[in-house]
Amino acid sequence: MTAGLLVGCDSNDSDMEADPLRRVSYDLNAQPNDGTLSGGVSGTVTFWESGSSQTLVTLELDEGATGASVSHPAHIHENSASEGGDIAFHLSPIDGSGGGGTSARIINRSFDELSSFNGYVNVHESVANLSTVVAQGNIGSNADGREGPGLDLVENPRQKTYELSANSNSGTVLPGGAAGSVTVQEVNADQSLVSLSLNTGGSTGAGVSHPAHIHDNSAADGGDIALYLSPIDGTDAAARSSKLVPRSYDELVTFDGYVNVHESVANLSTVVAQGNIGANADGSSDDGGDDDGGGSNPY
Repeated sequence: MTAGLLVGCDSNDSDMEADPLRRVSYDLNAQPNDGTLSGGVSGTVTFWESGSSQTLVTLELDEGATGASVSHPAHIHENSASEGGDIAFHLSPIDGSGGGGTSARIINRSFDELSSFNGYVNVHESVANLSTVVAQGNIGSNADGREGPGLDLVENPRQKTYELSANSNSGTVLPGGAAGSVTVQEVNADQSLVSLSLNTGGSTGAGVSHPAHIHDNSAADGGDIALYLSPIDGTDAAARSSKLVPRSYDELVTFDGYVNVHESVANLSTVVAQGNIGANADGSSDDGGDDDGGGSNPY
């Protein structure tokens, strides 16, 4: 499902040197509010060029995880922040309970289109309290971003996908569980993009975000959280998320671990999807190819 997510520009043409990839960052300003994060939080949204018609969008909060028992959904909205506007793109939520206060999302729009988009970004307190905005900032045509070099991507990145099985549970959200998949994609020697997707045929319909983690050991053995992944927003029709993690591809695809997707941060004991990864599972591999990063894949 994630083939060609992160690719260079025409790396197959040996007679023409590829142009360097670009990035642009925008400030997110703390928004005082009446919620649990009354002072708001500040941060940064960055657009990373990723092929001819895709952009990786990352969020990073200045103080890391907020310590809240919720996940913070985020969106790119139309128009400027002072005007307000509808949601144009869902971003991956940020887990308030841990994971460094970051998330990532591949959007099927070119870097030039997003970096000139008439829009702004909102980070909210929670799915259940979208009216409370904790961070906000103009982007694209509405702000002066900070430009710089993009990701140092490998040519023909490898990727491996592992299945997640639906986990029946006694919770009120997805009591039958939800099957899905987790994909590990090589970015460079130090980073991988880990993407989650639930096969719900649309949003999960929950008023929460579903946190996810890579755990130590196999699912049968159980183990502690090794890495935080980005939660899945219960209102996101794509039912997916991504996160850049500071681990190499080779480390993750040999890791002794498994993935849990939970009902909510407040109810981590309820698991809705689970699957072994790395040394504990046979995933399906794609060792790179000629895809130029076009819109053929849903990420």
